[in-house]
Order: sequence, then structure tokens, then C-alpha cells
Amino acid sequence: MSAPQLEWLELAAPADDLDEPALSRIARYVDVSNRVTQAHWGDDAHDTTVDEIVASLRHTDDEVVRRFLVTEGGLDVARAITAINREDGARVAYVSAWVDPAARGRGIGRAVAEGIERVAVELGATTLQGWVDHRPPAEGDERLVSANGHGEIAVDAPARLATSLGYRLEQVDRISELDVEAARGELERHRADALAHAGEDYEARSWQGATPPALLDAMAALHARMATDAPSAGLEVDDEHWDAARVERLESRLMAAGQTILQAVAMHRPSGEAVAFTILVLPAPGRPAFQEDTLVHAEHRGRRLGMLVKAENLLQLGRRHPDRARVVTWNATENRPMLAVNEALGFVAVAAEGAWQKRLGEAEPTAGTASMGA
Repeated sequence: MSAPQLEWLELAAPADDLDEPALSRIARYVDVSNRVTQAHWGDDAHDTTVDEIVASLRHTDDEVVRRFLVTEGGLDVARAITAINREDGARVAYVSAWVDPAARGRGIGRAVAEGIERVAVELGATTLQGWVDHRPPAEGDERLVSANGHGEIAVDAPARLATSLGYRLEQVDRISELDVEAARGELERHRADALAHAGEDYEARSWQGATPPALLDAMAALHARMATDAPSAGLEVDDEHWDAARVERLESRLMAAGQTILQAVAMHRPSGEAVAFTILVLPAPGRPAFQEDTLVHAEHRGRRLGMLVKAENLLQLGRRHPDRARVVTWNATENRPMLAVNEALGFVAVAAEGAWQKRLGEAEPTAGTASMGA
């Protein structure tokens, strides 16, 4: 098989809302992305939008992100991304390459993966990581267990490609969905039980949109702890500096993308500090809400604060957006405390996501993530 002849077209932030060349390229990139997600999931729940990509291209204060539309013979066949933190000493790059289902089977996935890895190396990366959607193993499937022994995936085409390129499956996330209507009747009880268990020292607060100024510093501290406290298995993690300004930048990007933010925190009354938080992000109407970060400060665990903030935020979702029928979330399979909270709320496993890693000092730097489903 001859090597595919590919052209790489890099996306740029539009100068304004009438920058047709830039916007047209972004729209084509989005079309390729959505063909991939719809083929995998069978619906448009995980689609992206032009507004979301434009917001990402315009908000790059905290990380360097390079996005490419890949063509072959004038046809759009793939899209590729790499991103690395702007922190001094950052060495971990996210890499991703997706191939249009109609263009698979001709070596495009491998070629795009190798190309995006080279871009990541140019940015200074020495470790590459990619997150890949897989289906859970069925009876008779060949299985691959993560390096930390928690969770497994079916050995599918992306898994085979990732392994052949020198990646190791470090962690498996369970992807779960919640039927919001089915859960609604129990949310008040879950919230009340969690609050009673937490005791008089704690209370829950929630809001939609930007974080109130009085809570910005506390939210920055909690975001910073995500890098150190969240289960990361064998994944290398760069340090991240968070302050109030970075929280505001994150929220500005999400809102510029047309997304609605719902947040809830647990406040520790004696100190006045926020010690647990959770975030729901709502894309366009008709799509599910996405459960983003949830964290309980290590010094305040064992008090059901995870349940408290999740129930509080889901109640807020019901009040403000009763049209949202489902919530999608991701959890490391070794994170039993958070999985137990989600199971009690009614979340049901629907798929798996593999966290793949390649340290370039341990393998030849010639390949990227396997998230292309080639």
C-alpha cells in the first residue's frame, strides 16, 4: 500500500465574524470531527460546533493548541490536535487524530498520528497522551487491562494501533449516563442525606454562569488540586498554576463557545473556604449536559461532600434547564468513591475511554495518539 498523500491545513482564529476563509476551514474541520463522533456513538450527542472551536482558537493564554484539517486529493479525511500547557517546564502534550470513517483502512490514521506527534515534539513535549473512546468488552472479545489493573477495554482497531505505536494503556475511564428525569425524585433526598452526614460545618451553594468574585480564589485553589488530587494512575502530570484570572479565562472561553456553566460548591463554615466543587457544562439545546470536574479537597473527604455538590448541581439543572434529559460523565475506574456517588444517583455505564501514554525516551518518537479509529 502506498503512503497517503496528505495536505495539512492549520486552523487560525478568525480575525472577525466575517473572516470567511478561516471560518470555512473551521466548519470543514467540525464536519470531519462530527462524522467521527456520530459513527462511534450513533447520535450527535458528542458533536462539536464552530463556535466551540473558534472560542478555543481565540482563548490560548494558558496552553498552546494547534489544530489541523487534513485532506487527501482535495477531500477532507481527518483532523488532528496537539496541546501543551504554557507553564514553564511543561513536557506533556495531548495529541489526537481522527479519521473520517469513509477514509479508513488506507494508512491515513497512522500517517496523521505520526504527523501530529512531530508537531507536539516541536512544542517541547517529551510525553504524549491521548484519550480514546472504546467499547466495553463483550463476551468473547480480546481484552486489554490498564497498567494500573483497574478497568479494561475491548482490543479494537484504535487499541491495536496505539499499542503498535508505542503507547501504553495507563488508565480506563468509565463513561456513564444519567437519565435526569428518572433521578429527579431522589435528588432532594440525596442532598438532604449528604448534608446531614456532613454536619453543621458545611453548606452547599450553586450558581449559573461566571463564578461570583468572592469565590474566585477558592475555585482557583480547587482547580489547582485537580492536577494533584484526582486519580492519574501512571499518567505524567505537568504542574498547573491557577489563580482567579485563570478561572475567569476558562469560564469566558466556555461562554464564548455558547456553552452554559452550572457550578456547585461545598462551603466549610468555620474557615469560609470552598472545599468541594462540581461543574456541569451545557452545550446547545437538545444535547446532553456534560459533567466536568468534580473534586473534594483531600482534608475534607469522608463527609459525602461529593454527593452533596453533585446532587445540588443536578437540582439546579432541573430548575433552570428542565429540557435536559441526560448527563454524561467520565470517571477513572479506580476512583471508587466517586463511582459510588454516581451509581447511587443513577448513572449507568455506557462506554469506556482509554488514557494512553507514550514517553518519548522509552520509544521512538514517530507516532501520536490512537484516537483516530483507523
